[in-house]
Amino acid sequence: MRVLLAKSFIDSHDRAIGTIALALRNAGMEVILLDYRLPEEIAATAMQEDVDVIGVSFMSGGQVEVTTQMVQALNAAGHEQVPIVVGGTIRPFDIPELEHVGVRAIFRGGETLASVVETFASLAAESRSAGGR
Repeated sequence: MRVLLAKSFIDSHDRAIGTIALALRNAGMEVILLDYRLPEEIAATAMQEDVDVIGVSFMSGGQVEVTTQMVQALNAAGHEQVPIVVGGTIRPFDIPELEHVGVRAIFRGGETLASVVETFASLAAESRSAGGR
């Protein structure tokens, strides 16, 4: 299973995403980790690397705008089937908008690493199955 984890270009906190990357790797997933990228760069890397799931961390806001731009870039390239997970400091009133653009899972903090790993594994398996891999 291939997972892309990325930080938004407007974010400067990276401790949590590093912890999640390590947990996913320990669970046997291949993890591509990007720091501080534009939404279009995240989408382009996801397509180049043929990932099963994209996870984006936000600690400084902007999650709705950045995620919407990333989804638009994926859709324009015909990769709308790649599940997206968003985590970090997510305001409750942003959740409906994130779900509306297609985010499949939202982690706001306090989740166990086991539940995060399970979510990524489940979405990756679903993605692989849908993609015929």
